[in-house]
This record gives sequence, C-alpha cells and structure tokens, in this order.
Amino acid sequence: MRKLFFMLLFLAATILNCQALTVNNTAGGLANAVDDVNITVLKVTGTMDARDFLFITESLTELTSLDLSQATIVPYNNDKALYSTVTVYNGNEIPRTAFFGKKLTTVNLPRGLQTIGFAAFAGCYQLHSITLPASVVYIDDYAFAGSGLTSVVIPRTVTGMGKGVFSRCESLTSAVVDCMVLNNFAFLGDVQLSSVQLGADVKYIREGVFNGCKALKTITTDPACRLTHIGAEAFINSGLESIDIKSLGLGTIGDWALAQTNLATIELADGMTDLGTGALANNQSLTDVVFPANAHHGGGRGAPVQHNPVTKVNDFTFAGDAQLNAGNMLNEGIVTIGNYALYNVSASIDTMRLPSTVQYLGDYAMAGMTGMQTLKTAAESVPELGIEVWAGVDQPNVPLIVTDKNSLSQYKSADQWCNFFYEADDYLLGDVNNDGSVTISDVTALIDFMLNGVGEINMAASDINGDNTVSIGDVTALIDMLNNTNAKMSLNRIKSLVALNELTTNDVLASQPISLRPGETRTVEVALNNIEHDYTALQCEVILPQGVTLSDVKGIDRGAGHSYYSKQHETETNVYSLIGVSMKMNTFGGNEGNILMLTIAADEDFNPQNAELVFTNVLLVDTRHDAYLAGDALSPINNASGVEQITANKQIANVRYVNVAGQESETPFDGVNIVVTTYTDGTMTTVKVMK
Repeated sequence: MRKLFFMLLFLAATILNCQALTVNNTAGGLANAVDDVNITVLKVTGTMDARDFLFITESLTELTSLDLSQATIVPYNNDKALYSTVTVYNGNEIPRTAFFGKKLTTVNLPRGLQTIGFAAFAGCYQLHSITLPASVVYIDDYAFAGSGLTSVVIPRTVTGMGKGVFSRCESLTSAVVDCMVLNNFAFLGDVQLSSVQLGADVKYIREGVFNGCKALKTITTDPACRLTHIGAEAFINSGLESIDIKSLGLGTIGDWALAQTNLATIELADGMTDLGTGALANNQSLTDVVFPANAHHGGGRGAPVQHNPVTKVNDFTFAGDAQLNAGNMLNEGIVTIGNYALYNVSASIDTMRLPSTVQYLGDYAMAGMTGMQTLKTAAESVPELGIEVWAGVDQPNVPLIVTDKNSLSQYKSADQWCNFFYEADDYLLGDVNNDGSVTISDVTALIDFMLNGVGEINMAASDINGDNTVSIGDVTALIDMLNNTNAKMSLNRIKSLVALNELTTNDVLASQPISLRPGETRTVEVALNNIEHDYTALQCEVILPQGVTLSDVKGIDRGAGHSYYSKQHETETNVYSLIGVSMKMNTFGGNEGNILMLTIAADEDFNPQNAELVFTNVLLVDTRHDAYLAGDALSPINNASGVEQITANKQIANVRYVNVAGQESETPFDGVNIVVTTYTDGTMTTVKVMK
C-alpha cells in the first residue's frame, strides 16, 4: 500500500510539472516569476525583452511548449552583451540563438512579431510546425536551419530573408512562399521537400535555394507569378523534372542553376538575357531545349520592359547532357558558344546547325559530340575557334555544309574547320597531295610537280593565291599559309594533325647543350641525324625558354641549299613555327651533321635555371613526299661558359641511345632517350629526346 501511495504521489508531481505555467510578465522579470526551471509548458503574457529570452535559453532546458501569442517584445539596451556580442535588442524581435537546440515541439509566436533572429530556432529537431504571424517582415540567417519542421508558410509581408533560413530541415515536405525574395540557400539540403508553391509576389530565387532537394520534382506557381531571376545553383542536384520557365517570364538564370536535375524538356522565356555558366549541365534526361526568341519581352505586370536577347551560350551550359537533341536548338542571334558549352552532348544528331550570327566557338565547345552526323553553318565569315573545339569527333567523316558558297574556301583552309569532310568535288585548300591535311609534304609535292612534272596533285587545292594558275607564287603562298596557320594553333592541336601521318621515324633533329647568359646572343647549330631516310624538307615548332627570342634562321653545312622560314606564335610568344625546304628538291646531304643555325637572344631577365630548347612536332619529308613524324628533342640551356663545343668541322664516329634504365642501343627506345654522339676526336655531346 505504501508503495502504491508513493507512485501516485510521483505521478501527481509529474502531472503538476506538465501543467501550463502562465506568467503575466513585466520585461526582465521572467526569471523571478518561474520557480521551477524543469517546467515543460510555458505561456507568457505582458511584456518581454532579451533578458527574459536569455533566461529561457539558459535555464528552461526541459521546455517543450511555448506560447508567446499574447506577449509583446520590447527593446532592451545594455552595456553587457547577452547573446554573442550584441548589446542592443530591438522590440518585436526574437534574439539570435534564443531557442537554439531546444526540445520545443510547439511554439506560438507573438502577434506583433517583426523579426526572427539569427539561428533563433536552429536545431529544434522536435519542432514540427510553426505559424509565422503576418507582422513578420524579416527572418535572419539560419533561423530554422536543422529544425524538425514538416511544413512552412512564408507570408508576403516578409520583405527580407537571411541565408539558409530553412536549410537542412530533413523532415520538411511542403513550403508555401509568397514573399518577394527567397534568399541564398533557403531550403538547401531539404531532402524530403516535395511540394513548393510560389505566390504572385515571388520575383527572386537566389543562390542555392533548392540545392539538394532530391524529392522536389516540380514547383507550383500562381498564374500571376513573374520570376525575374533564378540564382546560381538554385536547383542543382535536386529532383526537378519540370519547371515552366517560359510562363514565369524569367530574365536570367544563374550559373549551374538547373544542373544535375531530372529535367527532360525546358522552354526558355522569350527575351531572356542570360543563361549562366553550366546552367543546364549534367542533366542526363534532358532531350529538348527551346531557346528564347530574340524579341522584346513584356515585363508581366505594368508596362512592357525591353530586354536584350541571349547572345551567348555560356561555358559548360549543356556539358554532359548526353541525350540532348541540340541540332536545331541554337537560333539566330547567338554570337558566342563558350568553352565546353556542348561538351559530351553525344546523342545522335542528323544535322547540327550553327546560326549565321555565330562568331566564336570556345575551347572544347563541341568536343565529344560523337553522335553528330553532319555540321551545317550559316555563318558567312568563318567563326574563330578556341582549343580542340571538336576533340573526339571523327571530323574527316563528318560533312561540313557551308550555306554561303563564297566562304567555302575560307572554311577549308581555316584551322580545325579544315578537318571536316567536304563533298567529293570539293577540296581542302593547300592539300596538294590529297592526304587530308596540309603539311610540308604538300609543299614538296607542289615543288616537285612544277620542276619535274612528277606526281598527281590536286590542281584546285594547289592554287593557293587564287590566280587560276599553279606557279612558284603558290609555293611561297603555301609556305606562308602553313606557317601562319601553325602560328595560331596550340602545340597539342598541331601534334594531333601531324600525327595523322602514320609514318614515324627514329631519325632526330636536335642541337647540343647551349650556353646562354642574360643579355647574351648565341648561334645554335642544329643537326639532323637521318640514318633511316633521306629528306628534302622539314617542318617543326621550336620552343624557347621565356625571355629568349629567335632572331634568325640560316642553312649551314648539309642544309646550306635550303631556304628556311620562321613565324612567331601569335599567343605563345616563345614558340616559333619553322619550315625548311629546297626549291630545287635537294636533299640534306649525308646522314649526320648540322643543317641549320638559329640565332637566339636572351633578355636581361632571362633565368637559365632548368631552361631548355625544344624541337617538337617534327615532320621530315623524303623525296617521295612521304612525311615522317620524329620524336621531340630537348637541349639544356645553362649559363656556364665553355659548355658549347665547336662541332662544325668534326666527324661523327658513333651515335648511341640510352634509356632511363641505363640500357644502350643503336636505335631509340620508346619514351625518353639520351642521345650520346661521339666524334672522331674523342669528344661527346648528349641530347635528351622523346620518342
């Protein structure tokens, strides 16, 4: 009986503790009005200030239910900070972190509340619902972040929001929003959020608002809603399957805003001015995009507003959209297609069309478009290109259709454009020998034909200067065209073109180690070791260290009967294109020794540490006009005196190749080789060569 009595007594005490305690408070007096800090339910009427909230924050650790509906929050100023470093507290404002991490399950907010402070309810994971009074005008950063809210309604009276207000609310499933601005990361990572309704007043969705909302498939909008802007990463990595961009009248979509979603189709708003970097990238289900019409666009409510149309497909806009039907997507008015804009858009496309307004395609802009069957361009002037625009595309088997026949010859001779397939009666200007590319072998084929009438050449492709005859003027024009073209292309691009020639050789073009000091000018003798073949011409790129320039090229010894032409690269100023050819089809006499001499000059700021002179993209052409690709050769440069050896009058006794493992051979190994040349007087030189 006694045991039962104590159990009933304990139960009564527990029930008493759970009863709602109502306090008619005077600001600052709550700590004196609450005797039991273990209460779970509290209702406050009267007035409150920051001191009362601090008492709740620090002392009422078991509180689960709080009713402030009949309370009024009044200002409080104090020299001593209560929350963080804050000393001034406004009226009608819940202080920052006031209920951070509390066990609250229900809260009734004051009817006159205007501001909810920084992280005020953050981490309240048991708080499943809350009603924001119509008086609320501002919600500060992370106010409800990580809370247990399952639904939320943001009234139109909210004119300002901080960052991440409802972020990481993993139980949140629905949101009704009627405020003008959804600020950065408002619903970031709310993985259960599946229903979003936007009211008529919503105009801005800022950065990362729905980032990672996996359950969100679409958003519902009021018919009068007119969004102006969707910010960067607004819907990235969400479950979005559809959004009515056109009806919303969006003017701009930020960087990566709709990337990594489940969108299948999208129609952009007429008059849109900006589609950001990567805005629709990596959407594996995206098949159709309708670009905005290039017309002035009404601003929804009120007087029409004029917009400039989208003129640029930004970098990465559609990158990774493997199923995108891009063939007819780009409309007139598009001027620029940015870097990687259509990268790996690999769906089968019968004809990819470029509008007449396109002037530039950026680096890798259409790389990986392996399903493209035909490319058709309406641009009269050949658009400029970045690096490797069509990398991975089988260009020789993709026809290029040029709608303006007057510009056909320019397309055929332009870098990268020239690699597409043209109809049988067409030709690639400069491709004298019809091998599909323009190299030094075309120069020798043209010279040989003019001198001896030997070989079959494409007469139309040989008329470089367009005078309807084939003459020595076409030879010099072809040399100029080749040098000028190479001076505009990257080294990797030239490498990919010359590598089309299947023939390779172990013969090498190289120089000895070089002594060069700041402010000094040197002549560098360049040798050709050609045991495998006899050559009549060469083409290569010379890479000099920064601070070193090439001022002259002259044939010597075995190459004295040849003419040499050099051209400085337009953007990589330490790179020079070099051509050596004999107008009489002379070969480089003998098999070993010097053929040309470079004059190089170092400026006063030249740093010889780790400096090298490099010969790369070396093509050697034999008397049958077969082109052979030789390995790269690297000659070290240092500032030590006496390093150079005079070898013009020396005879080579032996050439050996040494690999990185120290093995020796009379022929080069694959990879890095050290070429050791021994002369008859017993001296030696070494050069590093890549095969």
